[in-house]
Amino acid sequence: MTTARHQNRAKESGKPRDPYLDNARAILITLVVTGHFLDNVSSYLGGAIDTWIYAFHMPAFVAISGHLSRSYRNEPRQISRIITALLVPYIIFQTVQALLRVIVHDDDFSVHLWTPSWTLWFLLALFLWRIFTPLLRALRYPLIFSIAISVMAPIATHLDQTLTWGRVLSFLPFFVLGLVTTPDHLRRLREFRFRHIGLVILGAGLALSFLTHEKFRISLFHMSTSYDLHDVSDIRGAIVRIAVLLISGIAVISFMAITPQRRHWWTDIGKNSLTIYLLHAPLFYPLRESEFMDSIDSPGGTVLVIIAALLLTVILSRKWVITATNWLTNPPVGRWLVEDSSQGSPKKPAG
Repeated sequence: MTTARHQNRAKESGKPRDPYLDNARAILITLVVTGHFLDNVSSYLGGAIDTWIYAFHMPAFVAISGHLSRSYRNEPRQISRIITALLVPYIIFQTVQALLRVIVHDDDFSVHLWTPSWTLWFLLALFLWRIFTPLLRALRYPLIFSIAISVMAPIATHLDQTLTWGRVLSFLPFFVLGLVTTPDHLRRLREFRFRHIGLVILGAGLALSFLTHEKFRISLFHMSTSYDLHDVSDIRGAIVRIAVLLISGIAVISFMAITPQRRHWWTDIGKNSLTIYLLHAPLFYPLRESEFMDSIDSPGGTVLVIIAALLLTVILSRKWVITATNWLTNPPVGRWLVEDSSQGSPKKPAG
């Protein structure tokens, strides 16, 4: 996912947008919505597809976010941008989720800013990763460092959802992977003669998921809790975490290798991925909390759920939706909260 202002950077600098990353985000946000729909389906087909999706869709999103953070230096205009596109929408939609809990469950109204609701962990995590980017870039071996952090973090038995630290630390290797991936690395991957091997790898992963997904917990790919909560020793948990990082890493590279490089009718879905991410959760929440989704246990019903997820993704990507909800998803308040360092000095060119 990416911020609206970041999305316009290429346009402001006069450079045409490269559809490659937009295509990747379009596919991934579609998988995000589909995965959230399938989370609540009780069919074997739904479970297999859901497990396969979770093996790589968020790692790939995090890696792309890391790649797009390569120029981040904690400059005032950059801090203003992430406050506008990440932190303020996080607060807004935390409030929306609290209101939904009141409506759906008749709970007391309570907004817990330190504990992200459902999908909102990603906004807070991305905010923190961006803040830490200059530090990560200063390290000699940032990828090795991040892998060590990801493996050691779940040893803490009290690792929880506060400020989504569990996922911030566990998904860190994928953010750093994107951070250390240069445009030249992506060019080589896109030009790799046998890049369609990635399709075979992802297809094999889907087949493996059909065969084995009931034998382990899908929460292994969520990477948000301690080893203790998975009822495994620290050593076994570390081995499993390394295996998960390896599997997801290979899947991410395979996915990026086969991502279409030309513009298609659905490319703009990727450009609007953050809006889709923010809006689909409150729209789906009442259905998610109902017993209807759990009653779907047939392949036919599962296919209909997938179609519904695809339709919702397309609808939320439309221009009229983006325009109508921009005040919620990208409120222009950053400039009011961050001092403009350009005042009193020569104005720097945009970009």
